[in-house]
Amino acid sequence: MKAIALILIDRQQGRLGHDARLDETLAGQSVLQHTVNRAARIEGIDEVVLAMRDTNASSDATADLPCELPDAKKHRVTTWSLTAEEQTHDDAIAAARQWSTTCWRGGIAGMSAYDELLSAGPIARVMDRCNADAAVVVRGDWCCFDPALASEQLKVHRSAPESLRLVFSQAPPGLGALVIDRVVADDLAQHRSTIAHLLCYNPKKPALDPISRDVCVAVPAEVRDRHRRFIFDTPRTQTHLRRIVERLGESFTDADAETITRTSLAIDRDNPSGQFDYLPPHVTIELTPDRPATGPITPQHHLDLPRGPIDTALAIDIVQQIGAQGDTAVLLGGLGDALLHDDWHKIVNAAHDAGVRGIGIETDLLCDADTINKLQDSPVDVLSVRINADTAAVYEQLMGCDGFKTVMDNLQSLLTGGGRFSRGTGQRGWVVPRLVKVADNLKDMETFFERWTQLAGWAVIDRFETGQGLIADQGPVPMQPPRPPGYTPPAERHKQHLAVLSDGSATLCGSDWLGRAALGNVACTPLQTLWHAAPDVLANTDLGHICTRCRDWLEVQHEHRAALVPA
Repeated sequence: MKAIALILIDRQQGRLGHDARLDETLAGQSVLQHTVNRAARIEGIDEVVLAMRDTNASSDATADLPCELPDAKKHRVTTWSLTAEEQTHDDAIAAARQWSTTCWRGGIAGMSAYDELLSAGPIARVMDRCNADAAVVVRGDWCCFDPALASEQLKVHRSAPESLRLVFSQAPPGLGALVIDRVVADDLAQHRSTIAHLLCYNPKKPALDPISRDVCVAVPAEVRDRHRRFIFDTPRTQTHLRRIVERLGESFTDADAETITRTSLAIDRDNPSGQFDYLPPHVTIELTPDRPATGPITPQHHLDLPRGPIDTALAIDIVQQIGAQGDTAVLLGGLGDALLHDDWHKIVNAAHDAGVRGIGIETDLLCDADTINKLQDSPVDVLSVRINADTAAVYEQLMGCDGFKTVMDNLQSLLTGGGRFSRGTGQRGWVVPRLVKVADNLKDMETFFERWTQLAGWAVIDRFETGQGLIADQGPVPMQPPRPPGYTPPAERHKQHLAVLSDGSATLCGSDWLGRAALGNVACTPLQTLWHAAPDVLANTDLGHICTRCRDWLEVQHEHRAALVPA
């Protein structure tokens, strides 16, 4: 059996759309050199293959390559230039991964870090050219991947190649590799499918989670649980990896996954305020607090929200600030329906033009055909649709209007197959149907999940939000995670979310519906400035009225407040 180490190289662009920085120096070597050297140390490979994605595939594939090739005495070294067809990225995968960049699995449609490698077709064709039975696959900017872990994965595959055709690990993005055989690669290419399809739960074919089987090589808990990205692509990750290299020095060259995650953890523990150097991965902007549906499960049914739609100029200024950072996804929604704002389309286009990498819209989708046409003409990556039922009767009971058929008709108009809709960029965006779990829709929940998992590729069951106790909890069972008395979140846990209400108030919690603990107003102060000052603001704010069981609040308070609010 011939096995190759396959390094996919794009000298122009990272997989999530950022400029490639493969030539940047870390510990005396380029990013790509670290990746190539690590690939050469994988035990059991017969050849190292560099597959180039370049603008001129007819040129010398190794010209100006920011690395030296491995010693040919140990492994045969081959370079390939991918054809124009093979260079094509599926932007829908990047759009799905924008919302879960630090997770190895669990993105929209179950997209995993391994789906960021490249579409299966090019991988299969390179394996065919090299006459390879199996490949250990990484990208050129995966400069931290652990060759010992990759060697163990290949060893597991070789132990039963007919049954263990795909071998992976639960290591954070960039620390593990993917071992895939040619049969699986060919099959995925033929069906235009993804790695996620093999790793996700399929309601039509229930089975044990593959993480409990031999195809998943176990990693230490401290590695598995590290909620960080270790790929040299986004600005946030590049900064963190540089700090890791500063601590490890030249030993970074041989550092394994445990050493890298341990160092990463120490950096966050030593400097908990460092999480505020960059905006959080996700920012919600409430364009309007209004919704067309105001039934008993909506906040609007219970509260009078004292604010109107956001000023268009302010919303555009906010998305431009976010776009300047380069790796924060924006969800236009919050309590209201973004599509009710007169200028939602203009704000979406401004976000796209500003370089926002992930753009989502939260809506009830109770709109007319003209709005649906505008959606299809916009660069929206994700459309989050609050359906909350799977039958017309339950929908009317919970949402307070007879709109179920309208929503279904609009979804039918949007979906083009595989859960995606055509959009203005020439690519396709994702539709994510959602259901808030309450006692009155439990009978719809199973069919809802199965229907939309099949039709849209993904479905989400949300817990009922009380707005920090402003309304009564309608959830059928408590859905808060269990915590012992005096629970203290670990200092390295990072705040992942920031919300901007339509009056400009910036709050750390999307459930702070009235902005009672706002950091300030974006109309007066830049968003990054408010975010950076969050620890000091919270340390001097009376949070007695804030939900003390909220993990987000406790995470931020822990290192910046003398007395922890009781859990």
